Amino acid sequence: MKVYYGFAKLNNVIHRDALTVMYVNEKTTPPRINKDGMDGVTRFMHVFYSRNQTAGEIEDAKLCNRIYTVFEIFMDDPKVKGSLNRALDFNYEADANNVSKAERERIRTALHDGYMKMHPKYIEPKTAFQLSINFY
Repeated sequence: MKVYYGFAKLNNVIHRDALTVMYVNEKTTPPRINKDGMDGVTRFMHVFYSRNQTAGEIEDAKLCNRIYTVFEIFMDDPKVKGSLNRALDFNYEADANNVSKAERERIRTALHDGYMKMHPKYIEPKTAFQLSINFY
């Protein structure tokens, strides 16, 4: 079973740009395979990296009754604030329990390069730093 990493395809239904992680679950019938060899996920997202699920993820998938389990990190989320690097950091930390550090770095690089191909004029937003002044 596979895990796919990429970004959501924007259309009439999906209006928000998001880093998307899609898991294929075990209990369901095998999904339809597209011409590109993917499990039908290319209808929903631009795939930039895929890997096999770990043993822990497979155990979790046995409890699911859907074909796919999807996790998204929206780029306009208040914690992300439009920052690609911040979204990649959240994804990096979320995978810490199941994926090795070397593979997480490969995922981060693939997602960063893929996003930059999709958005060639993207500029990382500048964050405003708030100074803390303590009056005693």
